[in-house]
Amino acid sequence: MCAIIAIDPLTLNRLRACHNGGVTLTFDIGDPHSPRGHALLYFRDTASGSLYATYVLSLPVRIDISKYLPPMVSAQFEGMMGGAQGETLAVFAAPPMPEEIEGAGTIERLARLRQDDLLNGGEIDPANTEAAMRTVGDIVHEYAEAYHAYLENAPAVAIAEADREQDAVASSDVHRVLFELLSDRDRLAELSKLVGTLRFAAEQHDAALRAETEMAMAALETLLPDHYWVGRLRTAAAELTDDGDMLSRLLIERCYKLLEEDFDAVRTLEERITELSAGRSS
Repeated sequence: MCAIIAIDPLTLNRLRACHNGGVTLTFDIGDPHSPRGHALLYFRDTASGSLYATYVLSLPVRIDISKYLPPMVSAQFEGMMGGAQGETLAVFAAPPMPEEIEGAGTIERLARLRQDDLLNGGEIDPANTEAAMRTVGDIVHEYAEAYHAYLENAPAVAIAEADREQDAVASSDVHRVLFELLSDRDRLAELSKLVGTLRFAAEQHDAALRAETEMAMAALETLLPDHYWVGRLRTAAAELTDDGDMLSRLLIERCYKLLEEDFDAVRTLEERITELSAGRSS
């Protein structure tokens, strides 16, 4: 049974929990229905309020630890490495006992940079090592089961969507590399062409061409100054109205006047853009 839980405003849009058997996995970052297979897990010290963290990894290839360690040692590692899970993926926490960290902001930033899930394990008593490690073990095994269930049940459409996202990133990178070689004037020329292409794609309901064109415009947006209003131009170009067409033309003309440093013309164009935008919103 999955449910949205009450949270503080700082994590209102990110915190979700999913109950699987005996453990409730609480996600500050990530989706309990599609775990990433790697997560930062943190706890709060019941006494001091300090934060402690460990890293959880569910391996796609199971490790037979007995091949690498003496029998006595491997038996101790077996539980930690997921040996009790039978057919599920191997999972472990490193370190098995959470270590103190600087603060919530540090671990959240790290999770976002690494694209990890971020799990809130609740409270532990770091002085009680055995109990703390047992709590960690319960959570990481539950996380591995949720990840394995996701792999088993992931629909083909989810895989196809992931492929499309990867293709989109690659395409965007290609556009950016090509546009980096151009001068600002040539970039504006490309932008003007893309406006026409985007309007054509919208008129023809060509979703693939529209997506490709918007990615190219987004790449140009990262290379042109913010005050060129490329994002605003992209929105106007996709609007199939006379006002949308006129607004696109004015925005393009404004870009060229900015490039030429004709600021009187820029002010005049901005007044027309404001009037047109006000008329559309009224």
